[in-house]
Amino acid sequence: MFRKTLHSTLAFAILTALTCICVMISGWGSGAIAHNTGQSYLYFQIAEDTVTARAEIPVLDLNEVADLGLPTDKKIHDEDIEPRLDRIQDYVSKHLSIGCEPQTCEAVFQDYDFLNTTFSQFLRLNYVVDGFEQLPDALQVQYDVILSEQPQHTNLLLIEENWKTGTFGNESNALLVFNQPGQIQTLDISSGSLFQGFVGVVQLGIEHIVEGVDHVLFLVALLLPSVLRRQNGRWQPVGKFSTAFIYIIKIATAFTVAHSLTLGLATLGIVQVPSRLVESIIAASIGLAAVDIFIPIFKGRSWLIIFLFGLFHGFGFADVLAELGVTSQYALLSLFGFNLGVEIGQLAIIAVIFPLLYLVRKQFFYPRFVLQMGGFSLGAMSLYWFVERAFDVNLQVLPVIQGLL
Repeated sequence: MFRKTLHSTLAFAILTALTCICVMISGWGSGAIAHNTGQSYLYFQIAEDTVTARAEIPVLDLNEVADLGLPTDKKIHDEDIEPRLDRIQDYVSKHLSIGCEPQTCEAVFQDYDFLNTTFSQFLRLNYVVDGFEQLPDALQVQYDVILSEQPQHTNLLLIEENWKTGTFGNESNALLVFNQPGQIQTLDISSGSLFQGFVGVVQLGIEHIVEGVDHVLFLVALLLPSVLRRQNGRWQPVGKFSTAFIYIIKIATAFTVAHSLTLGLATLGIVQVPSRLVESIIAASIGLAAVDIFIPIFKGRSWLIIFLFGLFHGFGFADVLAELGVTSQYALLSLFGFNLGVEIGQLAIIAVIFPLLYLVRKQFFYPRFVLQMGGFSLGAMSLYWFVERAFDVNLQVLPVIQGLL
């Protein structure tokens, strides 16, 4: 009796831990600096031979210091900014300067848009750093918007993208802080190398597969029954490690070949599939893998089904690369590095989960509780994501669970 209670408790603990981890993982990747009204931001994107920048300034503070006369009882739109754009540019140009000594360069305004956060609205001004003959080693930056009028204001400088340092989509690590009017600081952009950039892309691939909870859950749905075999309609533990291991090699190979193929085709612009369709099918893939736990819909063709779904997971990986702009430089090297990182992350997940499942496969609670409850939980998560993605709705369930956890 005691052993049964212990086994049930252990099974429940495993399932609870997996659920908590998956829910928390789904909230990862939000490590961006919180945009506060008392702060302005300057983001740099360093490419092979170009430099661009984006200033993000809180609208309320800008309205006050530049005396723009913007309405304060609603969100600002293009029709509010357009008549005042020259005045805004004139004000910002006095407080934002970018130098490239010993070369000459200047920040040339391109366009603007808005960033709307929960508590504030920011005006985003986009610039191209123009005039230099070759990429400078350093930039001399002055960025003191609002500081003269509001000394408590703080301005932060970040490098958002720099391939050679392996920096992509950085919105959390500020390099320089401006808190005094007229302050000029030097930003070093000469560090980095092809190898460092490649390592950064590999790390990005690892992070994406580990933090991409839908990809992880698809692997989990495939791993759960990998240490069992269906005999006469019932799950039985495999007798040999090699039997389960060979099965894992087959499905991992099918998944790898498939997503590598579409990742390459999509990244190189040869094949394009709508993101909404891709994300919906990825969600559905988890559910069908979970259904197979209860009803043998794959019927010995697991590798083929996994290959087909792996094609869509590859399109999902390609969307990540496109959003971060990773392949805008050194496309083939970026593609190889990211895919290598995905494989490393995938193997790490298998290496952690598969041996554990093999060790407990003969315990009575495994097929009765872990497998069935795991399949049910995966199916519910799949349905939740599919509805959100296919019908473009926000059910607001996961944020509540995350808050409770």
